[in-house]
Amino acid sequence: MPHPHTDLEDHGMQYQSADGKEASCPAVTVLPTTTLLSALQVMERHHVRLLPVVDDTGRLLGLISEAHILAAWGEDPLLPVSRVMEQCVGGEEPRDVQLIRAADLLEGHLEETGSH
Repeated sequence: MPHPHTDLEDHGMQYQSADGKEASCPAVTVLPTTTLLSALQVMERHHVRLLPVVDDTGRLLGLISEAHILAAWGEDPLLPVSRVMEQCVGGEEPRDVQLIRAADLLEGHLEETGSH
């Protein structure tokens, strides 16, 4: 596991596998200080279009999507993700993020992780 003060961290996430057993898998996250360029590289490396943004204790602060990054790219690819991320308020995902998840489900980009 990377040092807690690096830009990229793995945090355990709980999910229920297809056979009904509770399991966990690492989640790729970025810190608010991660640059747009670095976040986009992480997305490409892990084949995702959405990343949780967490503080150095692992608390969810918001979510950054590929669309957020590309929209702000012209301003400066070295901006921190905190400048363009969708903040999570009250533990609820922002509407834009819900739409991205729905689109990914329809396109078949989300993989079922029942066998870890």
